[in-house]
Amino acid sequence: MLKIYRKILIVFITITTISTNTILAQRDGDAFRTYSPYTLYGIGDMYRHGSVANKAMGGINYGSRDPLGINSYNPAALSIQDSLVVMFDFAAGSKNIYSKSALSTTSANTFYIDYVDFSLKIAPNLTVNAGLSPVSDIGYDIERKENDPNQIFQYGDIKYTYTGEGGINQLHWGAGYRLFSKFSIGVNMHYYFGSINRYHSTEYLTSTSFSNIYSESRTRISKIGFTFGAQFHTRLNSTTFLTAGAIYQPKTVLPSQKEITTITVGDIATDTSLNVSTSVNDIFMPQTFGLGFTLRKTDKLVFGADYTYQDWNGFNLDGSSHSFSFTAGKSHTYNFGVEYTPRANNLKNNYKRWNYRAGLRYSKTFMTCNGHNITEQSVMVGVGIPLTRRLGSKINAAVEAGQRGTIKNGLIKETFVTFSVGINIFDIWFQKFQFN
Repeated sequence: MLKIYRKILIVFITITTISTNTILAQRDGDAFRTYSPYTLYGIGDMYRHGSVANKAMGGINYGSRDPLGINSYNPAALSIQDSLVVMFDFAAGSKNIYSKSALSTTSANTFYIDYVDFSLKIAPNLTVNAGLSPVSDIGYDIERKENDPNQIFQYGDIKYTYTGEGGINQLHWGAGYRLFSKFSIGVNMHYYFGSINRYHSTEYLTSTSFSNIYSESRTRISKIGFTFGAQFHTRLNSTTFLTAGAIYQPKTVLPSQKEITTITVGDIATDTSLNVSTSVNDIFMPQTFGLGFTLRKTDKLVFGADYTYQDWNGFNLDGSSHSFSFTAGKSHTYNFGVEYTPRANNLKNNYKRWNYRAGLRYSKTFMTCNGHNITEQSVMVGVGIPLTRRLGSKINAAVEAGQRGTIKNGLIKETFVTFSVGINIFDIWFQKFQFN
């Protein structure tokens, strides 16, 4: 038994180390998960948590309870895992973004490591989980020339540049416990870490009477937070099962160190100044409430829905762009998903055991830009392909297509397509074989 646990520890440390190094290496260069002007604000694009299987079902998590998958976002769901089973889940993805304003269009493609997850049952009613995933991502590169005739007359041609990269990651450790036969609870501990790097320059292109200004802001984040979850699961009749779930994440202030370096370059001299602040208290993970349910019809059909509320009021970390005004507020997200499996127990025709998934998502985001609340909507489809006849290992794939924003009020409308592929390894490590 000791050798098995040592094996588990070595495998998890190896996967986590590789994934962490990959994420950090990608973060050293340009943004790897996203490329969007809307990441000028706050801590960037918020990562949509969940396995590839759940993402294909619209991103439902709170009421999802599957013995063949890891649901680390509601840790109460971990308690359904079988006592003989060890599961690993690893995913990667790519995102194609097409941005359109009233004046221009751009496009960008990114590839990234999505997440790594691991879980096993260590007691009859207790399952533990550990993993690594992003929390938010920043990536933008904006160039704008002054178009105010009065400014041009007084200062000449002026070019403004805004660039940002980085984001926040999390290591999480969770546990799910079956408290009663129909009720489970769970908790996740998150270690948030990362950096947000923003660069801004003002260059006077046709005048030597003014100094060019180059500014760099680096905000480093490190903090521990928690998420609490619960699920109620029951049989409605001989073929139908209901799971209702909820999560709560208290507001977590992210104490951080912020360094601002400003370089002024003129014809006569160059001046550099450094300002270091060790307490930036208006950066936080918001208070979050989530409610959801799933209805399962034997092993053939699953339908579910989620609702998420977050309060971002008081958040103040922007990119200081002259193009947009920004305020943070409350966000509301609605998710709907369905899964269909023709014949889950058919061992002859593998394709009949495939899981076919689809979903919808609508979000009223926390961002209000130029007085207009930014909304986002998308549709998803996906498939789960069994790798073996009897065990639960699968390849899961999902495609999401959606839109965000508008070209009204001088804003930007984004169309995006996201591809995700994950491998869920389901193995039995603790079975004792007997021979007669």
